[in-house]
Amino acid sequence: MTVPVPVRGLAPGRADLWRLAAAVGLGLVLIAGAMREGPIEGPRGVLIVAMGGAAGVVVFLAPVATALLLLLASFFRLAIHVSGLPAEPMTLLFAALVVAVAIATLRGTIRLHFGPLEAVMLAYLLWNVVSAVWPHVYPAAMPLTGEPIVIYRFIMMGTVFPFAGYVVGRALFQSASRIRVLLFGVLGFAAYSALVSILQFTGPRALVWPKYIVDKPSWPERAVGVFDQPVVNGLVMSMGFIAAVFLAKDRSLKGWQRVLAGLVAPLCAVGIYLTHTRAVLIVFGLALVLCAFIAPNSRSVFAGSLIGAGMFVVAEWATIASADRAEGGLGSPSEVQDRLNMIQTSFWAIREEPIVGWGIGRFAQVNTHHHQQWATDINWTRGYGYSSHENELGIAVELGLIGLALWLVVLAMVAYQIVRAFRRLPRAGVDGRTIAVLAVVSVVVWVGSGATVDMRYNDFVNLLVFLIAGAAVGASIRQRDEQAGKAREPAGAST
Repeated sequence: MTVPVPVRGLAPGRADLWRLAAAVGLGLVLIAGAMREGPIEGPRGVLIVAMGGAAGVVVFLAPVATALLLLLASFFRLAIHVSGLPAEPMTLLFAALVVAVAIATLRGTIRLHFGPLEAVMLAYLLWNVVSAVWPHVYPAAMPLTGEPIVIYRFIMMGTVFPFAGYVVGRALFQSASRIRVLLFGVLGFAAYSALVSILQFTGPRALVWPKYIVDKPSWPERAVGVFDQPVVNGLVMSMGFIAAVFLAKDRSLKGWQRVLAGLVAPLCAVGIYLTHTRAVLIVFGLALVLCAFIAPNSRSVFAGSLIGAGMFVVAEWATIASADRAEGGLGSPSEVQDRLNMIQTSFWAIREEPIVGWGIGRFAQVNTHHHQQWATDINWTRGYGYSSHENELGIAVELGLIGLALWLVVLAMVAYQIVRAFRRLPRAGVDGRTIAVLAVVSVVVWVGSGATVDMRYNDFVNLLVFLIAGAAVGASIRQRDEQAGKAREPAGAST
């Protein structure tokens, strides 16, 4: 079912561009102030809040700008802390996006779609809420520290953000101009991630922000990026590498824009290697293989990159196969044992509570009170008390087989929509196969990364991946509707 409103203004006009520029400018001022000052109180805090209110007035009338600002706030979520606000900037901008989309829908400038996929998304979201309020054996808290898990934020990051991203991407990012803006956004996020990843090891460290990347990274021997997490950092750079190649080959862009995109691609490749993480390198290699087969007008670039990466691995195999992460080694038996024990714990937990699960946010509790051992030759303490390191198993343990089934149906239906969009869209143009290929690759690397980490904790990539998927589907539907309209024109003109 589609909301029956007329579709107008899909391509941004001059007023839309002015609102976009004003909103982005105000957002950057706010973020710059927060970066420089940290927590702000008193008159300066009032000023920041006032500027935020002014930005809110602007973004309410520009949902595209609001979506981009939300991505920006989510990207820097760990680094930005502004006291005195009723919620963190990311949450406030998400609320602004909801209002902006609602206003645009009422004005008839966009249309929202509610079909079988959206219905299953809603059912999965409601199941998360039911699990949050249902009584469970263990509290939603980290058992080893007692730190509570804020369930509503957990649901927002792992469920609301990706689903809203798909809906917004489908409704807003349909035209070539807006998809190009989205691609440059991906390029910018990946370029920043690559630069701080390289500077983390080469310096000068004074240029790195946020400072926890160099002062107190959770993994000192790996490129953690602004997320302080090497897998998510590598995922963003993998997506950025693909976007950079596409933009560098886009002849509709200015020369300097293509050169800039061409420079970002090798930076991302270096940053990906510096994560020193097997999962990152595997999904990046998988992305190159996929693009070498399905990418329009760029297959030779991806094939050449794949060959170059293979030659590098062969030449550096002795180092890569070692367990010395600081030197680029990927061997880590202890991490494998962690995951094996957690997998065994997951299987036990699913057998014990197969239908409704142990409760959302309770995996670490189960893994503490009922920790299992994969085999007798694996140390029992490996993986003890950790949160889930596998996305689907974490869902099955916490939400039961009902939650897992709903989630898998969502993934299957999103995949079907993307494949159908890929087949419908023309080969040429960023609103053609380019966005479709990026959507395919993004979802594949996102699902692949979920085999080693619980993606529900990572709001930015959840939002971005599903936003790109929605954009691909929206572009295909827009072009289908335009073709159908052209096909009806001669008959209408003759009557």
